[in-house]
Amino acid sequence: MKIELESIKKVYELAKKVHFSELSRGEAIKISIDNNWMGKGSTQDYIQNFKYLMEGFVYKRTMNLAGTEYFLRQIHHDFGLAAFTKSLRLVSEHVTYYNSLGHSRQVQTQKLIEDLIQEFSINIDEHIFPDEVVDETIFEGAKKQITVNTYERSREARNLCIEYYGVSCFVCDFNFEKTYGSIGTGFIHVHHVVDLAQIGKEYKIDPIKDLRPVCPNCHAMLHRTKPALSINSLKKNLGLK
Repeated sequence: MKIELESIKKVYELAKKVHFSELSRGEAIKISIDNNWMGKGSTQDYIQNFKYLMEGFVYKRTMNLAGTEYFLRQIHHDFGLAAFTKSLRLVSEHVTYYNSLGHSRQVQTQKLIEDLIQEFSINIDEHIFPDEVVDETIFEGAKKQITVNTYERSREARNLCIEYYGVSCFVCDFNFEKTYGSIGTGFIHVHHVVDLAQIGKEYKIDPIKDLRPVCPNCHAMLHRTKPALSINSLKKNLGLK
């Protein structure tokens, strides 16, 4: 069954009522099926995805492009900029998660994210930790490091690294989702293999060659020395191969 925009609008309203306990999930699904808006599975997914967007979890079951855009715009309309920004970040993290599965790439959804960021002039990268800068350009002869951390560069490099290596720590293999459940889906730090302080020429990040996903604990331990420890050295400290 093709999911039309009018059906998406109806199910969005059902999802809100379920979230605010005005309807049970079962009642909402029955209404959707009885009115031929969506099938049972799709209705469940859209209701669950709304719940996750509101509560700050990365969802796994994808929505179509029209559904994603409508949900985001309505969250902005109904709940304000902060909720919209959080939801947009979660959709971005869903795209990274989905792309990392290797089935296909959500190119249109990624383009939607970029368009909405530009339209609303917002930054969805504030959740990235200060030491997790993922794209820098170092100019030869400069007395100080010049850092560039724009959406187009930092998020693209980070996402490509995660899509290639996955979201388990490259040092200790810790996976946040396996330990913490849905709240940990897609969460990981990204680490520079080569310490930036050692780079003395103009340099452009290669996300596959230069970056690795690491958990925050291992990330912190890698930077306990100057220059940073190598990943292999930290593995040896942990007795890992």
